[in-house]
Order: sequence, then C-alpha cells, then structure tokens
Amino acid sequence: MKHTYLLLVTISILNIGVAYAAKKQYEKAVFHVEIHCDACIKKIQDNIAFEKGLKDMIIDKKAETVTLTWDPQKTDTTTLKLAFDKIRKPVSKIETIRNEK
Repeated sequence: MKHTYLLLVTISILNIGVAYAAKKQYEKAVFHVEIHCDACIKKIQDNIAFEKGLKDMIIDKKAETVTLTWDPQKTDTTTLKLAFDKIRKPVSKIETIRNEK
C-alpha cells in the first residue's frame, strides 16, 4: 500500500514538471545592426551569445540583422540592446516576433 502511494505521488510530480516545461514560452525579436564583415559577426557571436537567458541566435549578414530568442524571465529587449551597445554595435530597430502555435 505504501509503495503504491509513493508511486502515485512520484508520477504526479513528474507530470506537473513535464506540463510546466511544455508551457515555457520564449520571446523572439529581430535586432537591426550594422554588419560589415566576418569580424562583425564574430564580435556578435563572441559577446551576445553569452547573455543570460539567450536560447538562440541567427545572424544574417546580408540583411544586417540578428534574430534572438530568449527566456523572458531572465532577460528582455532593453538588456539585449545594451549588450549590443557595449560592443559598439548600436541597434537601429527592433522587430518583435510573435510566438506561433
């Protein structure tokens, strides 16, 4: 009887954890910055990639954009914009991308 109860409690806790992980939402935005060369790309990769909460980064040299995905509980667009400013890559425009389901 005790083992059955313990098993049910364990399964319930695991189900709650899985449900929480599935609901986690990330924010995404396109940051417009000047990207002239491969050194600019390396500078962005070496610095912005380590910002707290950042989950994904896509750099488009031709369009001069950096698409970032992050955990909104750990960072936001203001903090990420400041990170670009620190490496002297000022952001001219930020386009928020809506979460698609």
